[in-house]
Amino acid sequence: MKRISYLFLLVFLTSLLASSCSSTKTYAELLSEENALIKDYINRNNIMVVSTFPTDTPWVKNGKSVYVLTSSGLYFHMINPGDTTSNDTAVLKNIIVPRFKQYTLNVVSDTINNWTTVDYPYPSDFTYGDLTESCKAFHEAVSYMKRNDTEAKLIVPASIGFSTELSSVTPMGYDLKIKFQK
Repeated sequence: MKRISYLFLLVFLTSLLASSCSSTKTYAELLSEENALIKDYINRNNIMVVSTFPTDTPWVKNGKSVYVLTSSGLYFHMINPGDTTSNDTAVLKNIIVPRFKQYTLNVVSDTINNWTTVDYPYPSDFTYGDLTESCKAFHEAVSYMKRNDTEAKLIVPASIGFSTELSSVTPMGYDLKIKFQK
């Protein structure tokens, strides 16, 4: 009787192990799912993807929001060009204070973070150009935003996002507003 119990336990554990191993996905499969999710998000949100930056504002054409797909994979959409009355623009080594809303691209989106640190006494910030701070996508976005109070929407693949999304290959959306300090 004891042998039968051990045999059943062994069969159960073997089947459990086999089922858990077969459910893991390869990195290539995760990348394929990420691309499919980004494409689905673009279709659901009436987005037009272009390869050159629009010269006119607002960034809308034929009722669709225009996003520029950059060589890094960032999708960038300017909402507000910021303080255009000043010639003051962000340069390398400026301290950038971001305010952003981070959300998933799923059909039912989850807001992951909603940081409004601009108004805090000690806001979160990063040094523009120092890629060890923040994520690569934010640095690239700042290079297009340039001015105080500029607002943009971003679609960020995991490869240029925060490290927490990199391991799970999760693309994210961001509503980003920046201020900079010299």
